[in-house]
Amino acid sequence: MVRLDVGWPKGTWVAYLGCAIPALVLVNLVVGAIGLMFLTSSEFPWIGVVMMLPFLILDMWIALALAYHYKNAFWVDGRVLVQRALFGRRSHDLSAAQVSVETARPMMATWLGSALPRLVVRVPGRPPVKVWLRDPFRGGTLLPPHQLATLAQAIAPDLRHPVAHRLWTLASDPLNGII
Repeated sequence: MVRLDVGWPKGTWVAYLGCAIPALVLVNLVVGAIGLMFLTSSEFPWIGVVMMLPFLILDMWIALALAYHYKNAFWVDGRVLVQRALFGRRSHDLSAAQVSVETARPMMATWLGSALPRLVVRVPGRPPVKVWLRDPFRGGTLLPPHQLATLAQAIAPDLRHPVAHRLWTLASDPLNGII
């Protein structure tokens, strides 16, 4: 089983879950207590709502962002691509799936460069699964050669599939003959 280096690195998860979330909880408790004081007052109850509403929206946005990034973990087990889901895991058989490559501009990343390549796995009856080959959350770095080779062999062990052949070529010469 090979875990693909996509999504947030461990240090980012530690920073968010260990530092940012506890600080946000503390701020929410303070603002909630002050807002509750205003809500229970007879003169200015609307001030409590106005105070708490932006923090509620911020909390929902952070929860959605964490859920999005949590699902962005993949690994290859034999010929199966496994994706971490909110509840469990989703498996996609690469030998039976339609596999292609597309380029796209990352939506929820700090990447400001051009469009990046990603692998698209389509299984009938399921939404397509998209795996970044150059990860925008890691500065646009290419997947390591052994992970590209593992993906190529999972798609087609004989490398006859055009995407598998290209991934294998990229794994054997990641700099494309520059050096």
